[in-house]
Amino acid sequence: MALRLIKILPPKGFNDLKSLINEDDILDSWIDKSEGDKTVINLLADVELTEKILGDLETKFTGEEDYRIVLLPISATLPSRKDEENEDKTTEKEKDDERVHRISREELYEEIKKVVDFSWVYLVLIALSCVVAANGLIRDNAAMVIGAMVIAPILGPNVGLALATTLGDKALLKRSLKSILYGFLLGLGLSFLMGLVIDINPEVSEISSRTVVSYADIALGLAAGVAGCLSFTRGISAAVIGVMVAVALLPPMVTTGLLLGSGMYGLAYGAGLLTVTYIICINLAGVLTFLLQGIKPHSFTEQREGEELSRWAIYIWVSLLILLSVIIYFEFL
Repeated sequence: MALRLIKILPPKGFNDLKSLINEDDILDSWIDKSEGDKTVINLLADVELTEKILGDLETKFTGEEDYRIVLLPISATLPSRKDEENEDKTTEKEKDDERVHRISREELYEEIKKVVDFSWVYLVLIALSCVVAANGLIRDNAAMVIGAMVIAPILGPNVGLALATTLGDKALLKRSLKSILYGFLLGLGLSFLMGLVIDINPEVSEISSRTVVSYADIALGLAAGVAGCLSFTRGISAAVIGVMVAVALLPPMVTTGLLLGSGMYGLAYGAGLLTVTYIICINLAGVLTFLLQGIKPHSFTEQREGEELSRWAIYIWVSLLILLSVIIYFEFL
């Protein structure tokens, strides 16, 4: 994993600066003093330990308001990590129990919040991806469909919904639901209009393959959800894993709209059911992935709210998945 630079601007009058530096958790530290008696404490730490460090700092600053903690990514540092790790392997083993093996909760939240916020850019990208996907489906062109997956900003809101239910964050939950709802309504609406004016051949493989649901699609949806969440928690490019999530959501959604516009309601039902299956699987897998990685709110009160919301989310997603499994069994097997 990478390194992070933690910059601490302590409250005015805070004199015990050494108490903020825990040598066991960091690789290096230094203090900068500027004009106006401002002090900045710099901590260089492994990204897997930043959540613990930030939690300890918040505890030390309990009751204080005029402080600031900034977390910055580090591209490179010398001496190299390999040289430093060889100096004391025993210490690394002792600290392993405190590692979360992911980026910190705070960094994860900010990363996801950036790709969840509803904006005109989000709507434009949804519209463009749907137009490209529709052309690819109609022409039976897999390359066009893949191109639409790259454009589609579907990953962020779905991962945001999973994180919101895990943390009990109602504000993030509302933003995620808003983005998902308007994104899907826009995508279905555009696809429906294209289905009204364009002749659709339901026998082309790119369309026909997305009108039937099987248990293999449940496995794909679960895998896409896990991959999408891990892409954020491990600091992997969301664009790369986002393609996999778009594989599950975008093509069947556009297929549903095209078939509805063409009046092929039976086939549209199958494509719509496939879309719903993927939505349920991705969000269920996302919540479980976050919980298994130990992502939870910081305060005790927030933890209780988060646990309750996560429990209800799991109950709802599992119940819907069981219902869909029954439907798949009787209608498509």
